[in-house]
Amino acid sequence: MDFFPNLLHLVILCISVSLIFLIYKQKSNHAKLPPGTKGWPVIGETLEFATARRRGTQEIFFNDRMRKYSQDLFKTSLFGENMVVFCGASANKSLFYNDKKNLSAWWPRSMLKIVTSPELLEDVAQKDFAQMRRSVVEFLKPEALQHFIPIMDSMTKEHLETEWSPYRKVKVYPLSMKYTFALACRFFLSATNHDHVTKFADHFAIMMHGLLSVPINIPGTTFNRAIRASKVIRQEILEVIKQRKKELTENNGTVARDFLTHSLLELDEHGKAINEMMIASRIMSLLIAGHDSTNSAITFVLKYLAEFPHVYSEVFKGISQHLNPGFFQLNYT
Repeated sequence: MDFFPNLLHLVILCISVSLIFLIYKQKSNHAKLPPGTKGWPVIGETLEFATARRRGTQEIFFNDRMRKYSQDLFKTSLFGENMVVFCGASANKSLFYNDKKNLSAWWPRSMLKIVTSPELLEDVAQKDFAQMRRSVVEFLKPEALQHFIPIMDSMTKEHLETEWSPYRKVKVYPLSMKYTFALACRFFLSATNHDHVTKFADHFAIMMHGLLSVPINIPGTTFNRAIRASKVIRQEILEVIKQRKKELTENNGTVARDFLTHSLLELDEHGKAINEMMIASRIMSLLIAGHDSTNSAITFVLKYLAEFPHVYSEVFKGISQHLNPGFFQLNYT
């Protein structure tokens, strides 16, 4: 008896989806955009990109479209946003020499839902990131770097002796990820407790996994887990902020010289202290920004050193006086 109503519902659903797709395609054809496709309505090509990324073959996603559409740039839709991907040298030169004449820093809304709190979503989405960039540049002055270099040196030696030296073979990428995250926590928050940093890193890994996922926020999805993990991280940062504000109020002369302290003492364009939640979002943004890029750089440096023994030999000679006897030999397999 329920067959015909269910069939009618199915037909209506199919017609509705088809109409949405046609309207979506028609609108996209009117705009003057590079060649390419936006994929399915709403989800775009996110599923294809996410699948390729999980397999570690995301370059295939881009190479296929470069071959099909253009070697310089193509349009697509990822994470609920329409995008243009710059591929060739000329397109990237135009991008980096633009000097903000036609472009500005921007995050997809789905990522902002993870990085920042709901009450700040609109402010962050509309706000230029120039203020945060100025704050970072101001923080990383030569005198600040002079303070951090001994810390970096000490943490690097401790990490290598603990995580690398005892083993004949190591997996570079996860270890470099562990190292750079601990270093970032030290720079931005002065976090030194290993257990606390490890707990922090576990939630951060969940958040990062969902950052480039299909932005469907229902229980059980990767995106939903990322949002919940980000809330835990944000709350942890807010607790550190409250403790740091207390230390600054007491003015006992032992306040940490990190990005958090710098942000708490900074004033916005109206001469007011920056909102605590905004500071937490800033720190999360910086942790994300330096996550994959730094790890990838370290991993590829070691990969190429192993593939070119004569270069590795010269580098090893230069640093051997700083290493313990029998430290380790690089053997890439």
